[in-house]
Amino acid sequence: MKEAETLGWRQGMDNFIFEKETLRGQLASLELQLQSVNEESLSRGRKIEELKAISAAELAKAKSDAEAIMSSYQANAEAANARANEIFSAVEVKLSISLDHARAKILEEKATALLSDEDNSASGSESGESEDEVPECEALEGAAPEDAAAEDMTPK
Repeated sequence: MKEAETLGWRQGMDNFIFEKETLRGQLASLELQLQSVNEESLSRGRKIEELKAISAAELAKAKSDAEAIMSSYQANAEAANARANEIFSAVEVKLSISLDHARAKILEEKATALLSDEDNSASGSESGESEDEVPECEALEGAAPEDAAAEDMTPK
């Protein structure tokens, strides 16, 4: 019976040793898997950090490009506004000159009409004048609006 007990103990010990070796193999396999997962995790962490750095650099470049474009557009807008103001001022001066010229022409026409009325009433009493002769005051008035228009054409 002692031998049977001893044999039972030995079989138990052999089973225990077998299970121990099996568990050690599984533990070694799990340790290798854990090490692989850790290495993969570290690799992914480095990759994430690299991507963050690349993204930050690209974002900084995009912001810089956007600021440069905005600055360019702002400069273009300011130049366009300045040009528009120049054109407006030039048109304003030309309009003012045109108005002055038109007023001078109207005054000339009124003066001519008045002189014509005076000449008609005077020619009825003075029949000695020739029709081809231009009275001295009409000749002066004919020249005056052109001189006045030339003076008005100068920018103020």
